[in-house]
Amino acid sequence: MSVNIRRAAVGDEVLLASLNRFVQQLHLEHRPDHFRTTQSTELAAWYRSRLEQLSTRAWIAERNELPVGYVLAVVHEASENPFVRARRWCEIDQVAVDPDCRRTGIASALIRHAVSEANSEGVALEAASWSFNEGAHELFRQLGFIPKTIRFELKSAV
Repeated sequence: MSVNIRRAAVGDEVLLASLNRFVQQLHLEHRPDHFRTTQSTELAAWYRSRLEQLSTRAWIAERNELPVGYVLAVVHEASENPFVRARRWCEIDQVAVDPDCRRTGIASALIRHAVSEANSEGVALEAASWSFNEGAHELFRQLGFIPKTIRFELKSAV
């Protein structure tokens, strides 16, 4: 079965909110101190606001004309300062695939599509993932991504 990847646009926000439930549940299970249960209308409004921003890049994967996953990325710009050079990059913020379609190449296809689009825009592509999401780490490594920075947290007693 082939996968079609199309650009997400305003009007796809309810679809994105629905596909997000799979990955949101994973995050909620592992970090209930950080994530919360979401409401579909609230999520749809959030996705709509993102899709309206010129810096957002989002694509939906469809198999047999049914949506089965998406990737959402954001283009960032940082000015030069005494420590670093100015730069522009695209960061993958979210990847979600219906659990019934995992391990079938959909996430890989979505990320490869994001890589191709970033290359066509002349920007580097980065990805962020929570430390518990070993599946995402493995996928990013398989696709040639390498760790860049590691963020630590110190949980307070409060």
